[in-house]
Amino acid sequence: MPISGQNYREIGRAAAGAVSVVAVYTADGASVAALTVSSFVTLSFDPPLVMFAIQHNGSGFRSMVESRSFGVSLLASDQKHLAERFAARGSAQREPRDFVPGESLQVPLIAGALAQVECSTHQLVMSGDHAIVVGLVEAARTRPGLPLLYFDRQYGSFAGF
Repeated sequence: MPISGQNYREIGRAAAGAVSVVAVYTADGASVAALTVSSFVTLSFDPPLVMFAIQHNGSGFRSMVESRSFGVSLLASDQKHLAERFAARGSAQREPRDFVPGESLQVPLIAGALAQVECSTHQLVMSGDHAIVVGLVEAARTRPGLPLLYFDRQYGSFAGF
């Protein structure tokens, strides 16, 4: 028998994760669907694959799973305001001017992010109440800096040892 929802939420609070914003242009190209995720991970080196998960009832779900490409912006420690903005319910639709275009793919990215990753959608897996979106990395850029992290419902940064 599976554990209770409360116990499951406690597991989530115990896991620290880097904060990213995943974004796609909507089908009409007039706006951007974007959401904050802490589920973005690298999946494979050969080929270079990454993945993130999105709830079926989440804002922007349809745009995310129907898109042929997506951008991932791994946020820097000073970009907490962006994490909060795109984590708000019903905030998925944004003006394209809030983003910078990808250099290789037609994907929206956040300027000043610690990393910008341009992906073509490689695979979609429906699992439980989420979809797992797997992307083939077509281009990526990084810059020096500290990551924005999420732990126990709070944003913070890496302090080192």
